[in-house]
Amino acid sequence: MFIRAILPLATLLAAMLLLQLGDDQHTAQAAASSPTSIGEPRAETVPAEIRWDGRLINDDERRRSALGAATRVAISRWHDFASRRGYRIDVDQDQRVVLLSDAARFKRFSTSAALVERAVESLAPFMSPGSEPSIILRASTQHDLDTALKGARALDVDQHFSAFLEDGDATERRVVDARLVESVVSEVFKAEQPHLSRWMTAGIANLVAERSSSRALIQGELRTLRSVQQEVSKRASEEGWELDLFRINGGADADAVLEAEAMAIVAFLYRYHEPALASIVADIGHYESDEGQPGGEAELRALSRHLGPAGLDEIANALRKGRHYRP
Repeated sequence: MFIRAILPLATLLAAMLLLQLGDDQHTAQAAASSPTSIGEPRAETVPAEIRWDGRLINDDERRRSALGAATRVAISRWHDFASRRGYRIDVDQDQRVVLLSDAARFKRFSTSAALVERAVESLAPFMSPGSEPSIILRASTQHDLDTALKGARALDVDQHFSAFLEDGDATERRVVDARLVESVVSEVFKAEQPHLSRWMTAGIANLVAERSSSRALIQGELRTLRSVQQEVSKRASEEGWELDLFRINGGADADAVLEAEAMAIVAFLYRYHEPALASIVADIGHYESDEGQPGGEAELRALSRHLGPAGLDEIANALRKGRHYRP
């Protein structure tokens, strides 16, 4: 789907040097620390485990050759990085996500694998056949995170790559799970629907996380859909409240998306207008907005086109009534 330009040799060499410098620093750090500490860099290099649909394929040439070409390229590109840092590489059944995780911290991977599978299944209506896999790194150290992001940018592969620092432990299992699902959703939409509004991406990510792991991260707090609907209903019932998609999208501030309202709107669309939701997402996700237009114009047109002229009023009414809404 995406055409990659061939980078000049000097750029490739520079990127390789960048990753190698990061490896050298890790080796020096490892020499001064315990090599068995979770999340610490390893001085020795052990080939990273590669699993496809839960099955180890390092020594299975037949299974490895059955992987799609784009998946093999992605694994090859990140295998050395993973091996030097003690990460594992997991590919979901449909090869839509290549996930790098600390092998020592995620020995029992069944929960993570199931979450990725559920997330990918939920996103099927929004994904194109044959799309390149999304590569997601759950970095255990800030250095790993910084090195991976710099290397991805230098090699011009950041279109399908995202990374975040994952230092949660077993007591924060739900946070770890929700963060993983939201990262999968956001990365898939970044590639598949590049112009999708922030509020709709966040709303879908939070709803899929809640459905997959029983909780969503709303402004950093674990929440259920029911509690979110109650909160939004209370605000929407106040005098003077009106549905403002530009404000829900955070206005000019990318960090100010009203995640609770976004999740409540998407939950309404999923439940009562699911057949139209994929079309709405496609309309918004592939429409590059004109900076001269008022914010939210593309969303308003798409929602009105697929829900009818009374669609926005229906959404507002649903937000006011919360879980008690009936069409």
